[in-house]
Amino acid sequence: MYYIKEAGIRRITEVDGVPCAEVEVHPGAADDPQLLVYVARTSGETGGEGYEIKRLIRNDADLALDWYDNSLHSAFEDVTAEAFTNTALYTAEQERGKFLHEVLGYGNLRQEIGGRLQKSDK
Repeated sequence: MYYIKEAGIRRITEVDGVPCAEVEVHPGAADDPQLLVYVARTSGETGGEGYEIKRLIRNDADLALDWYDNSLHSAFEDVTAEAFTNTALYTAEQERGKFLHEVLGYGNLRQEIGGRLQKSDK
């Protein structure tokens, strides 16, 4: 499990034409990478509003070496497809859902994301 030390919205952007909040997630464990999680609004089957992870980027940039925020080099790797795997207890989809729940539950990120995405719709 990925322990979240800190998380916050960096900006609102688009992934595959869908407005997303780019959420920077700092790990609590020393060996875990920093992540950029792209969260979009989605409508659930019951008509309620929910969220989904559109993209997950591992950020191995070292600010001592990469002194500017350059997402065009290999320190930023798209790990969306392989980030969540089936385990003895959970399916990959359940793991993905648990992680999203933890990200949205950090502070008041759920409300911040909802408000920022709503503003981007206007």
